[in-house]
Amino acid sequence: MHTSKWRVIFALFVVVFVCSSTVLWSQSAGNAGTVVGTVTDATGAIVPGATVSIENPVSGYSRVTTTDSSGHYQFTNLPLNPYHVVVSLTGFASSTQDVQVRSFVPITVKTSLTIGTTSTVVNVTGSDLVESDSTFHTDVDRGLFDKLPLESQSSSLRLAGDFVVAGCGCGFEWSVSWAGRPCFELFFG
Repeated sequence: MHTSKWRVIFALFVVVFVCSSTVLWSQSAGNAGTVVGTVTDATGAIVPGATVSIENPVSGYSRVTTTDSSGHYQFTNLPLNPYHVVVSLTGFASSTQDVQVRSFVPITVKTSLTIGTTSTVVNVTGSDLVESDSTFHTDVDRGLFDKLPLESQSSSLRLAGDFVVAGCGCGFEWSVSWAGRPCFELFFG
């Protein structure tokens, strides 16, 4: 009787363990996926040592790995999302692919790298385009005055050398400037 009691306890323990491990496995498999892949060159030869990164651009989630001696890589336990897979190696052009991880079924990505080309990077440096003059002013191109209508009933503008008289002609505001400097302004009400 003593052995049958232990057998029952052991059987219950096994049943509880199997049920709990199944529940835990189903929970973890339902919201994570796997991306596996192989990297080859243009001739179909395997490429070991390539850097493979996977990134979700929305959440910023990213991971990096390196291909093994047979050109394989694997990302496990990935949240279900779209990803960018980037494969790079010195001497080869980088390859980018978009992958949709939608279930726990592994996604296989095959990447073929092409021979890279040399590129030139040009760094441009310069000073800021901020003026250090503390006075309020507006820079106006003289070519704009040629485009303005000079004769109308509602406005007037006369150019005489560097002397400019501008106004709205409707009785509200007149300003006079000489050589780019305001001489006086008149306001009518």
